[in-house]
Formats: sequence, C-alpha cells, structure tokens
Amino acid sequence: MFTGIIKLLGVIDSVNPLTDGVAVGIACDTRVLDIDLGDSIAVNGVCSTVVAFTDTHFIVHYLQETLRITTFNTLTVGSYVNLEPSLTLQTKLSGHYVSGHIDGVGKIIELEKSDPWGKIVVSFEDALSSFLIYKGSIAIDGVSLTISHLSSTSLTCHIIPHTFEQTVIKYYDIGKEINIECDMIGKYVVNAAKSGSLGNING
Repeated sequence: MFTGIIKLLGVIDSVNPLTDGVAVGIACDTRVLDIDLGDSIAVNGVCSTVVAFTDTHFIVHYLQETLRITTFNTLTVGSYVNLEPSLTLQTKLSGHYVSGHIDGVGKIIELEKSDPWGKIVVSFEDALSSFLIYKGSIAIDGVSLTISHLSSTSLTCHIIPHTFEQTVIKYYDIGKEINIECDMIGKYVVNAAKSGSLGNING
C-alpha cells in the first residue's frame, strides 16, 4: 500500500531478460527509501518487490503480465522513475490510498508547465471511465493527483511546481504513455453497485 507521494527519483541502469519477464536495476540512494530485501517499492506506480540491493542500487523483477498491462514493456536504460516506499503506521497519508496495481495505460495529449500551475491532459481507455470522477483521486505513474476536468475520453490534472520538479512529470512530452491507477475506493463502490451488493446492504 502506498500514498502517491513520491520520495525520490531513480534511474533505470539495467534491463535484463528472464525466462518469464525481466530483471530491472534502478540506481538511487536506497537509504532514503529505507530498503530491505523483500520490501515493496512503487516504481512509477507499480508495486515492485526488492530482490537485491546496495546503498546505491536495487533490483526488481517483472512478469510478462506486468509488462503487458503497464508502460514497463518500453523501459530503457537511462529512464527516470518515481519511487515511493510502502505505507507504514507512521507514514503521513498526504495523498490517497494507492495499491500499486495498475488499471490501464494512458497517454499525455496536452502538457503545460507554467508558474504557479501547470497541467497535464491524459487520454484513457474506455474501461476506466466508470472509475473516474470530477475532483476524484487518481495515481499517474504513482503520483497522487486530483482530476480537475473530465470528459468521456480524457482527464485533466493541474500540477504545482513542486510536483513537476520532484517527479518524472518534468520529463513528460506529448505522446508519453503513463501508468494509471484509479481510486481504490471508487473501484470497490462500482463493483458493489454492479453486483447488487449495495442494494442488499440497504435492505
């Protein structure tokens, strides 16, 4: 479990094939993340398990399924990634609950970097529309953001300068594909409504 508040940026320094996936090496100051073997780290919003680490580097493995449903099928050495350690009982919940399980891939179709506010406009898959609401929370590459405008095919999030500077959003260009995780609570509510559970609860 995560909060969508990025701790620091890492750099992909190796991508090596495995029988059923890839091993990805990430360079960063692992002491900032308080990393230990087996820990969960959100890498661009994807819940990832640490399989090896030093003070300056850690390695995670991704199965083919993860590569299929995220942007990680295009990971390249030198790419920057958002990093967040998992939530603890002492962690401030400054963002929103983020599971690290990606719902789909979106694309940056408009980008403004201005002072004091910038914005990104993201196109999304039809399957995600039921889970998105105006002023609702969304995680984009693991960053907790608020939807400030919503249409049937795209959403807008306004970005403060701090978020631009502290996350991979500062490296975005038009056409960039990004990982999307919809609000966890919203997904449960939609599922309950579709299954009829809400009606049963209300009697």
